[in-house]
Amino acid sequence: MKNIHIIPTDKPSRLWVNNLRRRLELDKDVLIGSNTAQHIYITNSEEIKEGDYGVLGKEVLSYRQMHKKWGMPQGLKIILTTDPDLIKDGVQAINDEFLEWFVKNPSCEEVEVERDSREVGGHNGGVAIEYGLYEIIIPKEESKQETLEEAAEKYGEPFDNRFWASNAFKAGAKWQQERMYSKEEVFNLCREFAIFVQRNGPSYKKQQEWFEQNKKK
Repeated sequence: MKNIHIIPTDKPSRLWVNNLRRRLELDKDVLIGSNTAQHIYITNSEEIKEGDYGVLGKEVLSYRQMHKKWGMPQGLKIILTTDPDLIKDGVQAINDEFLEWFVKNPSCEEVEVERDSREVGGHNGGVAIEYGLYEIIIPKEESKQETLEEAAEKYGEPFDNRFWASNAFKAGAKWQQERMYSKEEVFNLCREFAIFVQRNGPSYKKQQEWFEQNKKK
């Protein structure tokens, strides 16, 4: 189930959408007044209680705001975030290690989260569990789509019209990948396609003709 929510914000944030490159980026400094700023909210299925926050769609509300609006808690409980207001109110901050990984893998919608725990002395000599901070388990492998995105940047960079070359590579990579080409064949063919687009322009008809001539028979 999806537990990563990216929501536009007018609050200061280090995360923002680069519209030129069409991707999420992380700055060293906080951006103020940016109309492309974003915040990340990681949720779980725990009950939303007094003092908690929840997310429903693109709306973030406190427990009290939910009761005032709906008469009961709604949505998913927020356990980690980049939102400074929620962090000040006790919600755990997302660490930089995950943020740096996430901007390279923005298509990820679900991440495993564990919570530290330890046994402590309970009532009448029994044992109780004390819970600590949440820990995000970062996947070891990046998604295949992200690898193609990186390749598009790499192969699009040398061309004069980098935008068209990069987009041509992405489109070609997806088209070829669906036909079970090897990774080497994908990269070589799409690089050739990027060169073709640079020389012949963004004609859709010519691109289709190129694909028909070069695809596997």
